[in-house]
Amino acid sequence: MKKGIKRGPKKPQDKQHGLEVAIEKNRTEMSLKSMQFNRFMLIRYATAFFLFVNLYWAIIMWQTLVALIPVALMFIASLAIIEQIKLFGHHTNQLIYSKVFFRSQLIVNIILMVSIPTSLFTFFYQFIQNTGSNRLVVLILLLLSSSILLIVNKRLGLIATNHDKYYARLTAYQSVLKNNKEMK
Repeated sequence: MKKGIKRGPKKPQDKQHGLEVAIEKNRTEMSLKSMQFNRFMLIRYATAFFLFVNLYWAIIMWQTLVALIPVALMFIASLAIIEQIKLFGHHTNQLIYSKVFFRSQLIVNIILMVSIPTSLFTFFYQFIQNTGSNRLVVLILLLLSSSILLIVNKRLGLIATNHDKYYARLTAYQSVLKNNKEMK
């Protein structure tokens, strides 16, 4: 029978070193998660912005059939928000509900822009006086929000194919971490 090598009690320095290694590993994992999560920051803010715009529109129009449009958009936005919250625990670059939400919102914006010079303007915007200057203000707001939607849709496409600048930073950071591990 072989006799095992007797080891003495662990030194406090060994425990301290193990704790430092564990802390550093957790710190690295958290910074990687944060970097992955931050890729979607614009998308999260845009989702919240349009959720509240639609909420405001639904509240104003609550006694009409038009309220169904923002309510439907808020439902899709809620699915997108849940999808985005899950990103912190389970990383993916394919945000299906977010794409559906932003594309649906863009389609609604285009329909609303087309309705501005028609009599549908008063149907969709019963809370706004039917004047030329008010129609122009609504058109400008819809154009601005559509620009945001186009930017967000482009960002979603870049993220889905890993061509966004945050992904490049993430991979550069990961390679630095890998090089540091190899040097130790």
